[in-house]
Amino acid sequence: MMTTDRHGPLAGRAPSLGEVLADGIVHALALLAGLVAFPILLYHALVTAGLGTFAGLAVYAAGFFLMWGFSLAYNMTPPSALKWLLRRFDHSMIYVMIAGTYTAVIPHLDHPGWAWSLGVVVWAGAALGIVVKVALPGRYDRLSILAYVALGWVGVVAFGPVAAALPLASLWLLVAGGLTYVAGVAFYLWERLRFQTAIWHLFVAVAAGLHFAAIAVALA
Repeated sequence: MMTTDRHGPLAGRAPSLGEVLADGIVHALALLAGLVAFPILLYHALVTAGLGTFAGLAVYAAGFFLMWGFSLAYNMTPPSALKWLLRRFDHSMIYVMIAGTYTAVIPHLDHPGWAWSLGVVVWAGAALGIVVKVALPGRYDRLSILAYVALGWVGVVAFGPVAAALPLASLWLLVAGGLTYVAGVAFYLWERLRFQTAIWHLFVAVAAGLHFAAIAVALA
């Protein structure tokens, strides 16, 4: 995920070894949790749900591992040309994760029109964001924060159909995850705070866990 090293390329406060280790631990725990939880979720979907639901969850799982995998590689790589390249993929995979989370929810919608419209909007938004991150690295970073948040909350336009299709617990867990992510942005922007990057990624991990719980409840 994003860090505050305002690359131009690779400018900004250098984190201490302790900060890097703390951030690596957060990433390792998130990936370990995913390695345990996603096979169970996918197996349950394969046994109890249709192929559409399973496919949506597979896309969601791929987005999760791509985001955390590239984030780990980027944040653990010392300043270099490779880190500058990894930064593009790291920032791009956030869009993939957001769209993948929606893809896991969409099969539950009863109205095909809403399902297709929501899917097209989130993936088109993700594709546009990825193009900007790859083609214009290091530019519009502040604006991209708003883009991530806006794409994550675009589902409120379909609140009625989503609320009708999901259990109440899932709905509240999705909202809680979104609010947790937004709260974490404050730490992303707090560049002078020690362990700021690890704290930011911890908020992202908690938000991802809440969204996973929401999707698991809906599947169950």
